[in-house]
Amino acid sequence: MNEIISQLLAEHQNLGKLVGLLDRLPVDTNSPQLGEVTLLVDVFAYLTCFPDVRHHPVEDQIVASLLAKNALSADIAEEIDRQHRVLARQGTDLMRDLESAAREETTSWHAAVVSARLYAERLRHNMAVEELAVFPAAEQRLGDADWHAIAALSTQAPSDPLFVSRTEKRFADLRRVIATEADCGCFENPEVGR
Repeated sequence: MNEIISQLLAEHQNLGKLVGLLDRLPVDTNSPQLGEVTLLVDVFAYLTCFPDVRHHPVEDQIVASLLAKNALSADIAEEIDRQHRVLARQGTDLMRDLESAAREETTSWHAAVVSARLYAERLRHNMAVEELAVFPAAEQRLGDADWHAIAALSTQAPSDPLFVSRTEKRFADLRRVIATEADCGCFENPEVGR
């Protein structure tokens, strides 16, 4: 398997762990615990600073390379582009709405959690489309020059601040929660950097 595709699939697995956390948020309360609010803010801070900035642009480059070779339908390419734009916009909107809900202003906790769960479902769908339609086509149709150009793009972007050996300090608690939820003990005590 291509190294870039392997990395994207590993990132999808990690994003799936966050989606699982969002799926378990309680929607039947209007007065959340501080820990729930903090967790949700951390999740969306991560989602707006990593996938939107590094992960999705690599996938967009793969889609563009496939389109240039007529190796992917325009409908699927447009769908991926639309999904990425909607996820980026919704992630930013959710950060604003979470702040509003925490301050008990214009957005309720219930509305913020429902939006978070909708985001999770959209992200899950986006990953499924990529894994079913984009990644297999890329494995079959892209050549060394294509992968070299895509690799150059991926090395220019910031590294993953959560699922790396040195987790950014602001995401250390989130990483511990993910480990606890997954019951894996896989990274309960991350090495913290920055």
